[in-house]
Amino acid sequence: MDMETVTLSAEARAVAERIRNLRDYLELLAEHGQCITWPETVLPEPDIRKVVVAAGRDAMAGPAIVFDNIRGYPGKRLVIGVHGSFSNIALLLGKPKGTSIKELFYELAGRWGSDKPLINRVKPDDAPVHENRVEADINLYDMLPLYRINALDGGFYIAKANIVSRDPRDPDNFAKQNVGIYRIQVQGPDKFTLLSVPSHDMAQQIRMAEQDDVPLKIAVMLGNHPAMAMFAATPVNYDESEFAYASQMMGSPIDLTQSGNGLDVLAGAEMVIEAELLNNKRCLEGPFGEFPGSYSGIRHVPLFRVTAVSHRTDPIFESIYIGKGWTEHDTLIGLSTCAPIYAQLKENFPEVVAVNALYQHGLTGIISVKNRFAGFAKSVAMRALGTPHGLMYLKNLIMVDDDVDPFDLNQVMWALSTRTRASDIIVIPNMPMVIIDPAAEIPGKGHRLIIDATSFMPPDPIGGDAKIVSPPTGPEIDDLAKYILRLQKEAEGR
Repeated sequence: MDMETVTLSAEARAVAERIRNLRDYLELLAEHGQCITWPETVLPEPDIRKVVVAAGRDAMAGPAIVFDNIRGYPGKRLVIGVHGSFSNIALLLGKPKGTSIKELFYELAGRWGSDKPLINRVKPDDAPVHENRVEADINLYDMLPLYRINALDGGFYIAKANIVSRDPRDPDNFAKQNVGIYRIQVQGPDKFTLLSVPSHDMAQQIRMAEQDDVPLKIAVMLGNHPAMAMFAATPVNYDESEFAYASQMMGSPIDLTQSGNGLDVLAGAEMVIEAELLNNKRCLEGPFGEFPGSYSGIRHVPLFRVTAVSHRTDPIFESIYIGKGWTEHDTLIGLSTCAPIYAQLKENFPEVVAVNALYQHGLTGIISVKNRFAGFAKSVAMRALGTPHGLMYLKNLIMVDDDVDPFDLNQVMWALSTRTRASDIIVIPNMPMVIIDPAAEIPGKGHRLIIDATSFMPPDPIGGDAKIVSPPTGPEIDDLAKYILRLQKEAEGR
């Protein structure tokens, strides 16, 4: 195995070597005050929902919360908010709490680019996830502390699982082994439905399996390595491995073992639910509160049957709150959505400086670019719409100059206010769109809005008062800002 990897700081290397699974990460977070255990008994509903929403108000420093005294679920443990703040993400990357979103973006982007998997193979008998195995009388209602994430959910929603599946037509191709986060509704003790939009890898594999009338086996991993959870929802190409990107982000091998139904799974996952697609069977699911902040509709979606469950002793069920932003969903996948779009754009346009696709899984994105000539930014925007993620998600794109920080909405609003003309706004109707977009008149179709808020370039006509003030910028100003903050903290401590 080629162990070529990214270059990391000593701090990042130490974190990468330390964290092998979710439990290691919770210990690290707790050491920095970023993981707490809730001291009181809670009802599954509405108590957990209220606690997690309150914690999510602090997108920079909200903690993970462990619930180990849930009424109705004696002995069950639940954790929410593991990726609920940018400070938690910073600690995973070996950066200090409070690191800015912009710095975290460039840290992650700097680790992007190699899809060589860094894998440590663990024999199934030695893997913690196989400490306990259930192959008969499976009842997910007894095994998991299930509850409705939002008050009007149509059922129990497993929201933070990482689902592993193989290409039915090329099952031995490791790169085509998909790891994704998909909406799962428990439909019975040993059955669940899984929703995947047409552009997702899982949807393609379901279509292949049903066309060829062959089995499609999947492994639903719960309570996962924090890097894997981030990359299971990352928009990489079909033949690129999420396992590879997660390991490269950490710069250290991740531990894989084999599930009972023949898939690669995390050896240190808390639980793996093995299941098989019931070809051409559909079941109603939903509605559910979704990442745009609205309830999705009710749909017929593919049905799966559980065949076995493996789990660690005393497993931790990891879940997430999804609803009107800001929520953990946005922090979990925000930066790992920005990075691949940035990398894909840089291949064609080295002038791209940064990509902010943090908002509602990139339904709104802001791209900073060094403008070359009139209309250049619009061309970059068109390319962004053709990326794997842009195809279904990038609905509203705001293009700004390289002197505008796309992660600073005050600067973005300045660009919109001073650099946008009517001719700089493009609306493209009847484009493909994720089916749960609440603005859609027809589910699965929508518009694309491009706002060019970059500077005027020849042959643009320029008015008499168009010259822009250029305050000092760059690393020196960034360092001075940090120094001022340090002086403030010192003054506060006196």
